[in-house]
Amino acid sequence: MPVTPEPDPPDYRQDLVAHPESLAIMRRIVSAHVDLWGFRELADSVTLCAHELLANVDRHTGSPHCTITLRRRPDGVRVTVTDTNTDPPTSREPDEDAEGGRGLALISGIAEHFGTVIRRDSKDVWAEILTSRPAALA
Repeated sequence: MPVTPEPDPPDYRQDLVAHPESLAIMRRIVSAHVDLWGFRELADSVTLCAHELLANVDRHTGSPHCTITLRRRPDGVRVTVTDTNTDPPTSREPDEDAEGGRGLALISGIAEHFGTVIRRDSKDVWAEILTSRPAALA
């Protein structure tokens, strides 16, 4: 009987502590999944968005515990970071000497769509990075 390969999973989900030390590992994991799903040209953009969303958890939520979910779509990848803070992210207008405060503006410039879903005890912050060509879902 021939062996049929299993399709690539459409999602990757990881609970983590979003400290600066873990972000380099997560960037490699995100990039590897994007490549595996056939979106190599999106790897840098998806990885950068994931990094910014995770860095915001550590800086702005009061708890570094979160979950990152990558969802393969026919036309790209959706990155979602779920944390335990219910305050929506806020864009800032940092002065030119500020070391931070540009993350949401950066995500807005890279992602086709991004947003926030607030729940009673958590929130999702998500970004969709799309390509002009649909990839076949295995």
